[in-house]
Amino acid sequence: MGSRKLRHFSPARIILLSIIATIIIGTVLLALPIARTGPIPLIDLFFASASATCVTGLFTIPLSDFSFFGHCVLLGLIQIGGIGLITLTVFFMSLFVNLGMATKLITGQLLDIEQWKHVKKIILFIILLTISTELIGAFFTFIAIRSDYTTSHALFLSIFHSISSFCNAGISLFPEGMKSYNQNYLMLLTTMALIIVGGLGFLTWRELFSYWECRAKKIQYCLSRSTKIIIIGSILITCISAILFWILERNHALSSINNPILVALNSLFQGLALRGTGYTIANIWQLHTVTLFLAMIVAFIGFAPGSTGSGVKVTTFALFLATIRAAITGRTAVEINERTIPLDQVYKAIAIVSLGIGWIFFTTFFLLITETYSSFFPLFFEAGSAFATLGISTGITAALSLPGKLIIILSMIMGRIGSLTLILALRTLALERKASAEFSYPEERILLS
Repeated sequence: MGSRKLRHFSPARIILLSIIATIIIGTVLLALPIARTGPIPLIDLFFASASATCVTGLFTIPLSDFSFFGHCVLLGLIQIGGIGLITLTVFFMSLFVNLGMATKLITGQLLDIEQWKHVKKIILFIILLTISTELIGAFFTFIAIRSDYTTSHALFLSIFHSISSFCNAGISLFPEGMKSYNQNYLMLLTTMALIIVGGLGFLTWRELFSYWECRAKKIQYCLSRSTKIIIIGSILITCISAILFWILERNHALSSINNPILVALNSLFQGLALRGTGYTIANIWQLHTVTLFLAMIVAFIGFAPGSTGSGVKVTTFALFLATIRAAITGRTAVEINERTIPLDQVYKAIAIVSLGIGWIFFTTFFLLITETYSSFFPLFFEAGSAFATLGISTGITAALSLPGKLIIILSMIMGRIGSLTLILALRTLALERKASAEFSYPEERILLS
């Protein structure tokens, strides 16, 4: 590929087209008679395919309407949506051909990897981490549920639950979801481990493995600022969410659990799952409205960059808060951990958070027009849950009109690829402007208050 083609190459466009193509293929497969137990409208099949591909978990029909083959299709869509179609494509390409410099450069842009020379090694690490984690998770899940189902059915449910948890989809085939196992220590701990591994991000784990390897060899190795922000931010958000959930629901959703250790474990589990996975240890109608609002906030922040989770990402939110702090304290530069953040990243963080909030308001506005039967908060929560790919609903998903379903589908797609697409689009736009105009306008201050 020549330099001219590379200059006009749009990673954001390829990511968007790959997601849409996957959803369409998934819809076609789910439309096959073998995939269904009965007739299902095309829009509902399209909605289910989009929800699985975007690892959201919102459905307009019960999952029991799909056959075993249909569940396998959904599982494949979850796996593709979780680790990325581009990752899988480049991985299988690398098995048969040597990746050229242009392919490595393009893949590096698609995955937002600066070390594009090591793309093949990074993708191989992603695949190995995914397979090993999901197999281990399926093994312990099988041990936890084997007494409740036949061996073959328990094995499939274990694989499905493991992949769904690792990919932060929160889609469950259990009759009552995680509520059935909210007093099962092994199930709770296994699911939490899967969510954490998937949510911290592949590049974060690769750096942590390098760090532990160097420590074992007594070689000095310093973690990057991004990894430190991801780890500290993830711990803080999860703990704060868990504590608030316990405060809000200790006499409500948690009241049926008498064991204090189980109460603490369930609170921690829910604090983690509310960040984007969508599992709940109680029925949605048992949760307070303020708890659902808390879920919207932490799910909007989401998980780490390059992870299976969605949201605006922990690092983006941390930079957004640092920008606010700099404005309040009168600093001319945005600083995190004694490091000045480049101005272009500050702009991107503000744009990502602002456009994310704006998209939720935009979606809610149109849902209020199309879904006149519902009150404000259920529609507002539905819009936030779709964009953050949280997958929790107050029960209105199945009753959505055709325009409402299309709006939610678009919101799920935007939520899944929004941050990365926006970063790549802004980067391309900045490069084009820089190439076409090397000048600046005169400075003038405007009134702000």
